[in-house]
Amino acid sequence: MRWLLLAFAVALSVGLLLAGCGEDDDGAATNEATTETAPAPEPEPEPPTEPDPPPPVAEAGLPDYTAGFRDGLKLNAAPIPPSAGAPHGETKNVYVNQRREAIAPGGTQGYPYPDGSLVVKTGSRGGDEAAIVAIMRKIAGADPEHGDWQFTEFSRSAASEPYTVLARDSVCWTCHAGATDSDWVFTRLER
Repeated sequence: MRWLLLAFAVALSVGLLLAGCGEDDDGAATNEATTETAPAPEPEPEPPTEPDPPPPVAEAGLPDYTAGFRDGLKLNAAPIPPSAGAPHGETKNVYVNQRREAIAPGGTQGYPYPDGSLVVKTGSRGGDEAAIVAIMRKIAGADPEHGDWQFTEFSRSAASEPYTVLARDSVCWTCHAGATDSDWVFTRLER
């Protein structure tokens, strides 16, 4: 009888042990006590994209190709102070539509300027920081005798007024002939 009780106790133990286990779909024993897995994290939402800024617009009276010229490379580190007899207004700033590496490879300014260059000088007068705008536009084959530059100077009577043409090419050549060693541009890249 003892033997029978022992067999019964073993059978009961095995039965209790198996009661905690189940079978999965393919008949293999599995433990029903499973650990819960965390749900997959939600993907981060894409940050809202900023709309592209509107393209720059040329100032009233200036040619469309001058739009955004102040965003270009500034040749002078500080505003150029007035000097006796200097044209283009009082205090000046000079911008070019080229990257620094394009006009100063290796850190030293080179010449000539690349075709397509646009050099814009603003000059103040009577409190208007850009009362005068002088433009040099380099177009291959446009005027080889003058470095292929087209010159136009504009002025306005007040900041709220549109620009009008003040002078063109031949009026500018005589003065700019003094800068032929720097491709007709007086202001050299600073910094």
